[in-house]
Amino acid sequence: MKLEYYKQYLHSKTVGLRSQAKQNLEWFIASFTSMTEKQQWTRQFLETQKYEYGNTINYELYEEIVFPALLRGYQNRDPWSALWLARTAQNLYKAKHLHEQISFRTDYELLKECYLLDRSNPDVHKDLLSVQIRWLQYCIHEYPTGILYGINGATIDECHEIISEIEFIRELDVEKIYEKFLNEVQSKVLEYLIALKNVKYPKTYTNTNEGLD
Repeated sequence: MKLEYYKQYLHSKTVGLRSQAKQNLEWFIASFTSMTEKQQWTRQFLETQKYEYGNTINYELYEEIVFPALLRGYQNRDPWSALWLARTAQNLYKAKHLHEQISFRTDYELLKECYLLDRSNPDVHKDLLSVQIRWLQYCIHEYPTGILYGINGATIDECHEIISEIEFIRELDVEKIYEKFLNEVQSKVLEYLIALKNVKYPKTYTNTNEGLD
């Protein structure tokens, strides 16, 4: 690989020379001669830039270099690759032909796989917590009208699934940062669950005065 092309790409992009930036990026991508080079550069690129969860990477760079490198590692059950596929999920969601290569897994599913491969990784704990807390915030944002699961109200089974996830999140939240929030969510889900069960299995009452004068 010829790193000078990448430096020229960044400079051209910074000063607004869009066509020159595009040409330099194409030269940089074409300069890779092996998957090993792609993996080495991708690791350095992702770990040294100021990357924030949910950001997107230049489409061509992601498709030609970053994704193939992460995919190869993921196929070899490398936790780091699974973590960074999750962190770059916004790129995947915008590219169906890439996303289908990992069976359309979500960032949460990728993080859960990474957790199972490396339970001691604090970065995985942090990202899993972040994703799941945002999910729970969404689940309860229409309370007391209801508890959401996706775009619909949660079913009885889905309420049980939410409660199960809350217990998993408690295991991740070793510093008890979200304990108050998790208690609040669990209470609301249980209240909604009881309401659902009462609708599905309404109580019946016997008229004890029947037959009395």
